[in-house]
Amino acid sequence: MSAGARGDAPVRQGHGVVAAEQDTLLVQRARDFLTAGPADSAALMSRVCQLPGTPAPVAEHLARTLLGGRPEFVIDEVGRWALRPAAAMVSGEGGHADRPLSEERFVVVDVETTGGRALHGDRVTEIAAVAVENGDVGEIYSTLINPQRSIPPWITSITNINWEMVRDAPPFADVCARITAMLDGRVFVAHNAPFDWGFVGAEVARASGLKLEGRRLCTVRLARKLLPQLPRRSLDMVANHYGVEITARHRAAGDAVATAHILLRLLGDAADRGYETWAQIDALLSTSTTSRRRRRPSGFPQSARDAEGS
Repeated sequence: MSAGARGDAPVRQGHGVVAAEQDTLLVQRARDFLTAGPADSAALMSRVCQLPGTPAPVAEHLARTLLGGRPEFVIDEVGRWALRPAAAMVSGEGGHADRPLSEERFVVVDVETTGGRALHGDRVTEIAAVAVENGDVGEIYSTLINPQRSIPPWITSITNINWEMVRDAPPFADVCARITAMLDGRVFVAHNAPFDWGFVGAEVARASGLKLEGRRLCTVRLARKLLPQLPRRSLDMVANHYGVEITARHRAAGDAVATAHILLRLLGDAADRGYETWAQIDALLSTSTTSRRRRRPSGFPQSARDAEGS
């Protein structure tokens, strides 16, 4: 799911992250058709599946099979299919928009990779996921990943991950269920979230055919808003500001655990300034910020991918 121009902005999902079915041509046709207004199952399936004259019970079964469970589609009071209003998609039926952030469940993710192009051949070599809830750091899951391709020497010089270390590690497909279980229902958090979200999403899609959907929060963007006095919002600089120790820099677990503690400090600072709900944080992050980020080659990995995200 694209986050549009805001890159790592929270997406329109009622609860936390879920692994959902990939959009198909038929789902896209349904979405396009319903932009004109609600329609009954017969009319909808006639257009979407190009099956004019389909009996109503069959059309109803097809519509529920195709669209049932997808949050953007609803059935109105007279039984017609419709697109959920945008406001409802933002706030979510779970009411997360006004829920105190102290009650949210987060998962902080960090990946190490073979490069910076998630959709053009680069793969994950290590992943960590750290649960954060009730104001504390909880479960930590971390594993090396066999990327099923070579690791460039300059990547190894930064991450210290080489082929010998990952040769016998599981491929992502073998840990995909474990990862998605950690993500399920939680807000996805990372330091430079578009990078980690892009790689995790690509690996999940490759391994399972599912796509990740859900809210996500970037600690780089939040730090830009709350810590404007810092010359950069790199992980090292923000950690130093808060006195957070990074036990293993440029390794997934070390960076993810540090980011989890940074998240708690940032949320505390946000609450002190009156930003206590998801809607308030979303509004804060929606305001424009003048960026002085330097452009870097897109092939750079996490550690050098972004002047502030590294």
